[in-house]
Amino acid sequence: MIAKANVHLGFNCKNLEESIRFYEEILGCKEAFTIYYGDLIPEDPKRLKTIPKDQLEKWESLKEVKWIVYLEWMDGYFIELFNEVTAHVENKPDPVNNYGYTHFAFVVDDMEEFCRMLKEKGGEKYIDLEPQPSLDGNINMWIHDPDGNRMEVQQYTEISAQKTGKLRG
Repeated sequence: MIAKANVHLGFNCKNLEESIRFYEEILGCKEAFTIYYGDLIPEDPKRLKTIPKDQLEKWESLKEVKWIVYLEWMDGYFIELFNEVTAHVENKPDPVNNYGYTHFAFVVDDMEEFCRMLKEKGGEKYIDLEPQPSLDGNINMWIHDPDGNRMEVQQYTEISAQKTGKLRG
């Protein structure tokens, strides 16, 4: 079976409200729905019996607290923000020294306009690298979210390898 689409990215957040603001105000996401810790408590008595007592007590004590906020970014594509109240270890990608996840990328039509909008909305503190030409023929910039998750912002050009299938013309 071949995958049909990439449908969401999920992140544990140190400060859920700050992350929501970033993704809504800076990247233009819209809240789709929210799941609260209380929503985890099953209504079915049989299922309820299968949940450890300490887990149920935790969910009950946090029932009005947001657990997951789904933000729609592009049509049918979501950013899933988790408020894991027990999370306590930062797991920042290190693209040079660590294997695994390093960043995600998205394309904009006009890098200059995106950069201007980002700065106008107070996003300058999230810029890691200003726009510049890249090896694959794109114009790229690098930003990060409030938790340090790295993002590559790309503007394709006529010589972009992603469009031509060739590196450098």
